[in-house]
Amino acid sequence: MHYFFKNLTFGSGDFVSLFSLFFDNLSTLLGFSGAILGLSSTSTLLPEIVYQRIIPAAGIMLFLGNLFYSWQATRLTEKYGHKYTAQPYGLNTAGGFPFIFGIIYAVYFSYTPVCPADGSGCDPLEEENNRVELAWRVCVAANFITGIINIVLGFFGPTMMRVFPVAAMLVPLAGIGFTWLALNQIAPNFATPAIGLLPVFLIFTQYYGRGRFHICNGFYLPEALPIVVFGVIAGWAYGTNTTVTDPVSPGIWAGGAFIEGFSDIGSYIGVVLPFSIAASFVDMMCLVSAQKAGDPFPIGETMVADGIGTLIGAMLGSPFGTVVYVGHPVHKRVGAKTGYSLMNGCIYLVLCLSGVFPVILSLIPVIAIGPIIFIFGLMICEECTLHIAQRHHSAIFFGLFFGVCDYIYTQFGPANTNNGPNAMSKGSALSCMLWVAIIVYTIDRKWVHAGVFCMVAAIFAAIGLIHQNQAFDNFTTGFQDVNNTSPFQFMIGYITMAALCAFMKFLQVVNPKKLQPDEEGYENDHGYLPEISEKGVDNLFETWWDPIKGDLDKDTTVKTAKERFQDDDDV
Repeated sequence: MHYFFKNLTFGSGDFVSLFSLFFDNLSTLLGFSGAILGLSSTSTLLPEIVYQRIIPAAGIMLFLGNLFYSWQATRLTEKYGHKYTAQPYGLNTAGGFPFIFGIIYAVYFSYTPVCPADGSGCDPLEEENNRVELAWRVCVAANFITGIINIVLGFFGPTMMRVFPVAAMLVPLAGIGFTWLALNQIAPNFATPAIGLLPVFLIFTQYYGRGRFHICNGFYLPEALPIVVFGVIAGWAYGTNTTVTDPVSPGIWAGGAFIEGFSDIGSYIGVVLPFSIAASFVDMMCLVSAQKAGDPFPIGETMVADGIGTLIGAMLGSPFGTVVYVGHPVHKRVGAKTGYSLMNGCIYLVLCLSGVFPVILSLIPVIAIGPIIFIFGLMICEECTLHIAQRHHSAIFFGLFFGVCDYIYTQFGPANTNNGPNAMSKGSALSCMLWVAIIVYTIDRKWVHAGVFCMVAAIFAAIGLIHQNQAFDNFTTGFQDVNNTSPFQFMIGYITMAALCAFMKFLQVVNPKKLQPDEEGYENDHGYLPEISEKGVDNLFETWWDPIKGDLDKDTTVKTAKERFQDDDDV
């Protein structure tokens, strides 16, 4: 363990990233808490569930996860001689909001009252508390399932990296960054423009204009600090914040809700599975993002660790999991290494278990938090364009449609609407990943690969994992209606796409282009173009450890790179 303290850093970049990661998690917790508390205005149990069960569980998860990923980065730094930036670890934003609105809200509003219709002999408050607790319990069980799926997928992570193109892993993250981490975060600022616009503008002066404020002797204020200071002062002076919430009793809750929820989850399993699978795939997307920034991490180790963290959270009452967080390339860009993650975990352990978290949430206005998260969402989209081949950029913009639809319908849209945008919003991360893979392989004329992903999409659509409110339901409903979005209709659509891919492959084989572009008569050769093959576009695992080979080559004590890699490839 000597290498942990040897490679643990507390440089200026670590403090810049600490500000960002801290407020990122704070903003997410604020959003999650507000969404759950908005479920019921009469339940006396709901505040207890949020502040004395969910928040403490989040603190434990954040501490253990941040500690682990600081240790992982120091271990890999020592092993490979490559300066790693620890993977940011936080609440699963991409999975949390769908879990809240798609599971907690769905269970709450579909609850069948036990009371007689006339209300005789029934305590309305007790009934409301039972309704709230059932919704929370089912979501906790769903979170436990997500942890199991994450662990299982961890053993197949390298195989999936060989199959999926890079763009299919990065574009869904860009969709999350563009909507939940960018647009959603600055919306409150535009709702209070008198004090809200300046924090947004400060983002561009501090991060892009490099207009950091110099204090003395070469010390500059961290980019996020002026935004937070102005936001807090302006929020209280302007009146957006008027009261401070009382603290709650410190401590942590543990119980059997994650087991009890299984007895109630049966009728909601179709809602749970798509969200659980999509939330698990976010891990792989973040790993690809980190690898493209120059830090390849062990795939299986990361996914299994996140799965274990989510299982622990579910046992402690959390309805949403924790994962390696989007934005690693941004933390690396600002110079962070390993200390920021450990500091973040320690801070949240104290805040979440001491009972003061409600006070913190009430002190800091949302206009001060949102812009800091916004810059990370924006930079994630930038990273996406940097690491995806230019010929595939059309797939980026097409893939964003799914994230935008998901955001619109999660935040503002009705739950049951039979139209295209609503269908695109369901299972948006999975849909985006599949469509981007199909488009990338189509652009590269790899028709067999494209056809396989079309058939996978057809299976997912038939089951209801994508495009539907819940899985295993209403397969053929309205299949004779031309304007219907049933699983059957989507399955047929994807199968016809696969058939076209097969036909294009047939033409490519029987009538290929016989001349090269630089040969005379090329323009008159009307055969079909061959596949485009480029290292690093797909089969990413083949080049997974390439970013650190240069560091290994400098180490004369290393016999072969393969010997250093094989241990991490196995996990």
